[in-house]
Amino acid sequence: MAGPCLDPLTPSLYASSFLASSRYNFLYSANFARLYGSSGWSPAPSDKQPWLQIDLHRKYRIVAIATQGSFNSYDWVTKYTLLHGDRPDSWTPYIQRGGNSTLSGNWNYYQVKRHNFHYAFTAKHLRFLPLGWNTKWGGKIGVRLEIYGCPYDSYVMSYYGDDMLAYMFPRKKSRTLKDHIAINFKTLERDGLLLHSEGLQGDVLTLELKNARLYLHISLGSSPVHQVEGLTTLTVGNLLDDQHWHYVTIKRDGRQVNLTVDSQTESVICNGEFTYLDLDNQVYVGGVIEPNTPHLPDKSNFRGCLENVFYNGVNIIGMAQWEDPQIRFPPRQRAIRYACTDLILKPFTFAGPNNYLQLPGLNRKPRMAVKFKFRSWDYTGLLMFTRFADDLGTLELGLSEGQVNISLIQPGKKKLQFGAGFRLNDGFWHTVEVLARDNFVTVIIDEDEGSPLKITNPFMVRTGDQYVFGGCPKNNNTARCETKLNSFHGCMQQIFIDNEPVDIDNVLQWRWGSYSELLLGTCGITDRCTPNPCEHEGRCIQSWDDFLCMCENTGYKGEVCHMSVYKESCESYQLNGKYYSGNYTIDPDLSGPLKPFSVYCKMKGT
Repeated sequence: MAGPCLDPLTPSLYASSFLASSRYNFLYSANFARLYGSSGWSPAPSDKQPWLQIDLHRKYRIVAIATQGSFNSYDWVTKYTLLHGDRPDSWTPYIQRGGNSTLSGNWNYYQVKRHNFHYAFTAKHLRFLPLGWNTKWGGKIGVRLEIYGCPYDSYVMSYYGDDMLAYMFPRKKSRTLKDHIAINFKTLERDGLLLHSEGLQGDVLTLELKNARLYLHISLGSSPVHQVEGLTTLTVGNLLDDQHWHYVTIKRDGRQVNLTVDSQTESVICNGEFTYLDLDNQVYVGGVIEPNTPHLPDKSNFRGCLENVFYNGVNIIGMAQWEDPQIRFPPRQRAIRYACTDLILKPFTFAGPNNYLQLPGLNRKPRMAVKFKFRSWDYTGLLMFTRFADDLGTLELGLSEGQVNISLIQPGKKKLQFGAGFRLNDGFWHTVEVLARDNFVTVIIDEDEGSPLKITNPFMVRTGDQYVFGGCPKNNNTARCETKLNSFHGCMQQIFIDNEPVDIDNVLQWRWGSYSELLLGTCGITDRCTPNPCEHEGRCIQSWDDFLCMCENTGYKGEVCHMSVYKESCESYQLNGKYYSGNYTIDPDLSGPLKPFSVYCKMKGT
């Protein structure tokens, strides 16, 4: 199996590299989960959210996974999700084409099911989550597996918003017909400059994050003879502010440019007539040292981590580590950190029909303070519910039509309802803070202190001892949670109750609170509308697990706006009963790329 990045990675690992949420018994421990082994891993029957974890001890480039069931048994996994990350407490799922994170598993114990990933990713830790398994003949969860890949050398630098460097071209100029640029990044910020360079002839190369999407601006030069604007913009990806690594490559051959982030590629032919990229002096990484750069509008410096920045074969961060004189830093810059400083947020995903998270709070306090962040595509869903002490009623936060609705119900009083925020179901992180005391409620969205929503009304507040997030428990509903809203599907993080942060590790180990159908340590949100699956400029809208194409005013219909609503010719209209001459809209290639247009049809016999 050895070859270019196809090495099996588990044979050299010690038994301690395999961890699991539980084991069926000693003979089904985590370290027996090796492909072709004589046993396999199985969790305890009482384990409601089983997982198997592998510590690779260094960073690898991962290209494939293979699974079997437990040896000589009826135990095998039929479907699963694979999480990966740099740390064992911060995960992201491998996403297949189409936005699905569920991988198909086995149908017996002995045959090997292999998945070759359609894009390679890097990881130091892997977590296997069984989602379905054989239940016939007394079967249960059982797995043996192998991971394939190769060692990955990482050159990393942390950026804090005022860090930057420049790679000086060897002869103060760079003139290229072809370019190959690679850069990996992770960040929590929606905006930031990744790369920039320009030339005296008007050539420009800029790579930036804007609203969590990746933008490439490139110009091979403009000519006063040919009145064609040379600047070309290409965009790819979305939700790239998730604090996980994203892998970017730019490949240019003359005017042909391909921009790839992770598994998504967009291509363009550059405007203008030129084929060479002429740049002067340097290329900036993470921000510009000289602020008066002519072709660079005011842009935020990058905040986060950059890894393996290669510019036409030049390892820029590696050169910086080696203190190469071709690398220039601004004067009085802080000490450079050649490591990635992660802000560990530990998000969790509400992904099931009956998901919830129940947490304790301080009972009978005269002030209530709850704060959390969420992200979702759904229009509706329960965010938070609590029941006041002394039978004083309930307070509910719900997502409805893209805003947060607050409902306060107290015995013998009119239900108090009000909304805050706008388009909060856009997939980005949003902060909600609720402060309540007698006769007074304040709601702050996205920490906008300038415009908090304040409601004054006669009511009493005595905090209850339970707070429920995401949905009401169907069984053992000790919080007496009641709602007409659907379960919330999305992600949350950084929950504060009574101004104290919630320790998700304690929740995970069942020492504090309770939960159901949650993925802890990861946000599994997927953008199914990027790239747009709707053809012919149809508008894509999405929910947590599906998307819908709006085909109005496109001239097409069907699930992805693929079928033309018009006939391909005048003859087709006449064959379908249109006997009068006049203006008709035809679509000669039907579902092809040509747009419909209007013609005058002179029908035969009229």
